[in-house]
Amino acid sequence: MLRARTICCTLVLLLVLTIPAFAETTVRIWFADTAEPVMRVVRESIVPEFEKANPDIKLKVEFIPWGELSPKLLTAFAGGVAPDVFMHGQAATAGFAAASQIEPLDDYIAQWSAANDFGPTLNSGEYMGKKYLVPLYGSANLLIYRTDFYEEAGLDPKLPPTNWEELASAGQKLAIKKGDRLVREGIDLASSGTNAQQTWTTFLWQNGGSLFSDDYAKAAFNDAKGVETLEFYTGLMDGNIADHQQAEAVGSLPPLAAGTVAMQFAGTEILGNFKTYAPDKYPFVKVGVPLEQQEKAAWYSFAGLFLSRQSTNKDAAWKAIEHLTCKASLEQIIQAVGGLPPRVSMQNASFIQEDGNLVMFLKGMEAARFNPNIPQWTKVRDILARHIERAAFGVSTPEEALSEAAAEVNRIL
Repeated sequence: MLRARTICCTLVLLLVLTIPAFAETTVRIWFADTAEPVMRVVRESIVPEFEKANPDIKLKVEFIPWGELSPKLLTAFAGGVAPDVFMHGQAATAGFAAASQIEPLDDYIAQWSAANDFGPTLNSGEYMGKKYLVPLYGSANLLIYRTDFYEEAGLDPKLPPTNWEELASAGQKLAIKKGDRLVREGIDLASSGTNAQQTWTTFLWQNGGSLFSDDYAKAAFNDAKGVETLEFYTGLMDGNIADHQQAEAVGSLPPLAAGTVAMQFAGTEILGNFKTYAPDKYPFVKVGVPLEQQEKAAWYSFAGLFLSRQSTNKDAAWKAIEHLTCKASLEQIIQAVGGLPPRVSMQNASFIQEDGNLVMFLKGMEAARFNPNIPQWTKVRDILARHIERAAFGVSTPEEALSEAAAEVNRIL
């Protein structure tokens, strides 16, 4: 009997040793947002829901500030340690695709039952006939203003500016100075970085200008329309309407909530910030219409998820993308960030229709323009931002700044 038991135990031990151990796949995700509400819903709700439904896959999410995202990705790809999935804006598609850093998603999308619900937004990350991006949320650059400040200045809060002249006039009336110092800017304008490029480009489009020639072979933003646009843009930063330096948050409060500015161009994210950090001020926040000088135009963009070509877990990574962009996940993310939904079926969701400001962002899409999807775009964007900043601070004239920027851009096109 003892011998039989020994043999039995030995067989059990051998069986245990020969059964493969439970294999857990880890999918690394870089999420381009560090707002606390977004991080909270991803960590506390979306990730646990995915891991419960997929016990063999673990999601390792890292939150990267937008300003640090591109250089970190550049280093990660160069070192062969890129995340499996990463978030970025649609205009980065061409650069990543041309460098063979991202995986085409067409085969996955072809088998995805939810694909049709994304409508045209699923084309936002298309390059050379292939799709690379699944959008998470959209944003824009529209005029946002405080109705209580409008009333205080004798302006009708139901009639926001519709063109440049009205914008300058309202900004002058809304500004408050004490001595030589602006204690409340009539309008706050970005003078550096990506925000400056996006806002100034919006003005360029409104003036009938273009960033490039029709064949994208050379810069076109340095023509007469471009110079006129930059002259108007930097001219608003005269110390009476706006400062050269963009206003900063006061603690957790956006400048518009803190009362240091009366109007600013911003995206849907600011709405989420108001709801989180200044809910008592949100009733006084309104979104204006896209401005029109020669043409009506507004900058729009969708941020979304890319699948890294370096990933060794592509199928598991796609499952993560599917989960992050399912309606339940998107609803949580969009409410946290204040973005626009990429799914058609979500545009009539109660949390959107109940917020008139989000509705205005949806209506503004009729005048939507997008950054061009060319491989050199991020370099072009940074060149433009640098020279807009030089003009804003008086280092160069608008004509000099755009001429120098065009020369740099033409060398890389």
